[in-house]
Amino acid sequence: MLVALSSFFMMMIVMCIAPKVEAAGVDINFPAERAIFQRGDNNTADITVKATFYGNADKVQARVRYADGETEWAELSGSGNYEGVIYDVEAGGWYTIEVQAVDGNGNVVGDGYRQKIGVGEVFITGGQSNSANFGGGKTTASHDEVSALNGNNGAWQHCADSQPCTSGFNTGNGGGSPWPTLGDKLYEKLGVPIGFVCTGQGSAKVSELAGNLYGNTKKGIDAVKPYGCRAFLLHQGEADAPGTPNDSYRADLLRLIQQTRNDFGYDINWIIAQVSYAWSGYNDTAKMNAHKATQRSVCNNYNIFVGPDTDDLQGDYRHTDNLHFSVKGLIEHGNRWANVIIDKLFTGHTLNADEWMEGGTVEQCGNTFNGGSVVTLSAVPDKGYYFVPGSFKVTGSEGEIPLENDSFIMRSEDLTVSAEFARLPEYFFTLDAKITEAESVDGNYYEDAGVQALNSAIEAAKAVFADVNSDETAANNAIAAIEDAIKGLVMKPFTDNGGQNPPADNNPGTPGNPGTSVTPGTTVNVGDIVAVGNVKYKVTAAGSVSVAGLVNKNKTSVVIPKAVNIGNATYKVIAIEKKAFTGAKKLKKITIKSTTIKKIGKNAFSKINAKAKFKVPAKKLAAYKKLIKKAGFKKMSAIKK
Repeated sequence: MLVALSSFFMMMIVMCIAPKVEAAGVDINFPAERAIFQRGDNNTADITVKATFYGNADKVQARVRYADGETEWAELSGSGNYEGVIYDVEAGGWYTIEVQAVDGNGNVVGDGYRQKIGVGEVFITGGQSNSANFGGGKTTASHDEVSALNGNNGAWQHCADSQPCTSGFNTGNGGGSPWPTLGDKLYEKLGVPIGFVCTGQGSAKVSELAGNLYGNTKKGIDAVKPYGCRAFLLHQGEADAPGTPNDSYRADLLRLIQQTRNDFGYDINWIIAQVSYAWSGYNDTAKMNAHKATQRSVCNNYNIFVGPDTDDLQGDYRHTDNLHFSVKGLIEHGNRWANVIIDKLFTGHTLNADEWMEGGTVEQCGNTFNGGSVVTLSAVPDKGYYFVPGSFKVTGSEGEIPLENDSFIMRSEDLTVSAEFARLPEYFFTLDAKITEAESVDGNYYEDAGVQALNSAIEAAKAVFADVNSDETAANNAIAAIEDAIKGLVMKPFTDNGGQNPPADNNPGTPGNPGTSVTPGTTVNVGDIVAVGNVKYKVTAAGSVSVAGLVNKNKTSVVIPKAVNIGNATYKVIAIEKKAFTGAKKLKKITIKSTTIKKIGKNAFSKINAKAKFKVPAKKLAAYKKLIKKAGFKKMSAIKK
């Protein structure tokens, strides 16, 4: 007993003095706080996470925490230094990245957090002094979700002048820029965080930006690449307008664009401001206009866009040096950039159908697309017409737009599309009618072998019909094959099983309408269920029947007539049984011709096709709506006269 008690107390002492396992720190090395990742077309971004943890862990994992939830955990790979990707993080911010180190028992043995992470829009800016920090006063973004990336050290900060600039014009010059204002306007319009990295360099000519000064631009590209980038915003031209030949300027500008695209690894969008005003004493209007025309000539309106014109911002829009912008000018400069960016990159433009197009439509007509989107056209011929291959034509303000494999790049403007549709030869119409006739045959009435032969003939005929190069001989052969298949149909024998198979008939009718009544002279009794066409009827009294359901529940349409012929008698349709059409999920069209229906049973129309529509006699519309609603169909707008 004493031994047992001693053991118990020893165990309690050990438990009390045993150290509690506490989570150690996980250092998050990437991304930096206030970082913004460029969202893609699906409004999400993949966020790379890099972390350091040297303790013992079975796994290290990361997730993004929103204000109202979080992503799934993403496992990071490595040992000591870990790296992984959190996929498909929705646009917005600010978010928190959480990293955990977990041991084999599921205990968290290390954790770390990185706050203020966003998914939104990122821009790299460049050019000369009016794109950097030479403004007459500093401005600051009023929204916290606007950030600036320091391309020299990889740190993000609130977007406040002077901007961190890879060329050194941040604290050295100490002036202002248009980017805080632009960031505010974009955030207010788009509702996602906005980020900038500034690479502008005072007095730089475009040949220098593409040559000996390109290293500073490359530094900004390398810094922003891990986050992604929407567009390069260029404000440059003051140094070149007076004396640089336009051809040379254009060639150097194209060279600069291509260099940035090579370094980004994709064709990043460019927006080029129209800039030629150098100083108050320079007013060679002809040269200025020619210079801006050269800038515009580089643009294609789908991934190189014409930017804002700032030459008219003079007077109190300029600083005392009459070259750089005042605070008022910086704000207006930022507003103009915002207007262009929203129009060119974030405003959908419509693809309109040519008013002279006949015989069909283009499926994409009426839809909107952003500039730069790849649009693949598809033609929809009217009945009796076919699309003429290669006839698509898309035009914009500058003429016809080239297509490749019926695809083109959407411009940042409304466009017009046309296509040529030709009328099919008459023998196609005969073939189409024969296909329609054959498809109306209800295979449930016939032996399987014959039905399979008919279906094969129908498919072969459709292939002929779909090929506009099919000649009349091919069409006639397809028609003959269908007719032979129809002649070869053998009806199934009738079995008296409550109307599941059609009753015997002296005149089975034609395929598509097999057997409309029982054998003349046959007597039916109250309570009997008989099939007429594809509808089952229950004899309720002498001279009247109720609808009991479908012979084939896979039918897409049904007609409920005023009366049916059974044997030698005519029976009025006065009711629909409960659960008559329950579960007929393919039933989309119900036509009620009878005006004598007094009752529709419970759930008669429950669980039919969600897109089902009713057509009823005009004078019975209100009454039948009430009955149908009680029968399990709630969409009253689908019941029409």
